[in-house]
Amino acid sequence: MTSTVVIMAAGRGTRMKELTNDRPKHLLPVLGRPFLEHLFDRLRQAGFRDIVVVTGHHNHAFAPYTGMADIRLVEQQLLRERYGTAAAVESARQAVGDRPFAVIAGDNLYSVNDLRKVTIEADSAWIGGYRTAAWQGMGILKLKADGAFDRIVEKPQTFVGDLINASLYLFTPEIFAIIERLEPSPRGEYEITDAINAMAVQQPVNVFEMEDRWLDLTAPSDIPKIERALEEGTI
Repeated sequence: MTSTVVIMAAGRGTRMKELTNDRPKHLLPVLGRPFLEHLFDRLRQAGFRDIVVVTGHHNHAFAPYTGMADIRLVEQQLLRERYGTAAAVESARQAVGDRPFAVIAGDNLYSVNDLRKVTIEADSAWIGGYRTAAWQGMGILKLKADGAFDRIVEKPQTFVGDLINASLYLFTPEIFAIIERLEPSPRGEYEITDAINAMAVQQPVNVFEMEDRWLDLTAPSDIPKIERALEEGTI
């Protein structure tokens, strides 16, 4: 069983506007608690015993979690001015060692059931996909005719599938060598999705479909939506 999970929590959260002037969006209050703590609860219930949080924007705000038995804080390193989701994963390299590890987005809320799907022992990568009719503006997990993973298509203008990338991953340490060779994306960031696409050229990448609801904390309007879901127990 994979017991280590890396939480990508280094982003600036610019779409939260003034709410993130003094704190990262991952720590915005949701039902009176920092959003990230709801995620911690679910990870522990899923069986993770080693939680690595990669921080960046407003690092100081994560100080209350320093010294907790199952949480390690790792500051994202801007190696060679590298920024982005791949740089966040790269920053956790020493922390995860030479065993498979899960990676999730720190501004996403997943069910315990779906989180358990990335605790398996594996010798290849796995990606969680969420099927939705609201695929516009999302990264799509494009599959081949036989159902095997082809590649991730970022924000396609035309329909290529309705299985979106929910930033729920299981990686082997081989991902780090691929990240080292990455070039920046058109927006100037080092993207974990580009690393996955490069990996898929070399070896099979597996996809599983998430069974439960998944929510993304992107804009201020998402906060009451997540609070309702937590209160109603629908996620």
